[in-house]
Amino acid sequence: MLLVFAVSACSCTGQESVVAGDDAAQVLAYAEPVAGNLLAGFNEDNYTMYSRDFSPEMKQALDEGAFEQNREYVTSRIGLYKSRASPVVTDDGKYIAVTYKGEFEREDGVNLRFVFKKDDESHQLCGLWFNSPMLRS
Repeated sequence: MLLVFAVSACSCTGQESVVAGDDAAQVLAYAEPVAGNLLAGFNEDNYTMYSRDFSPEMKQALDEGAFEQNREYVTSRIGLYKSRASPVVTDDGKYIAVTYKGEFEREDGVNLRFVFKKDDESHQLCGLWFNSPMLRS
């Protein structure tokens, strides 16, 4: 099972640049609630909550069965989610990504990456990655 808990219905292409200041604050205003809801749904084993902000492509790529399988993989290695910090917002021209350092029960510094289409006013999630050494081992 090649899984770093990576699901993406969009493919980020191009060079990413870091977004700062007011532009980053505007992105975080919509990304924070999405990340919070998704991670609460992850911890509660609640697919409806977890997938609430998914784009249609994401819902197709990560259906409830895949969610259960992926959640078991993650929790068996690093436990449940505890917190996130240090968001970095990047822009590649087509997509906006927010990457956090996440703390889980058995590992700190897990990269949590949430990707949104740049011009999508609904701010639906189109890409998601959980990445860490323990998830790759």
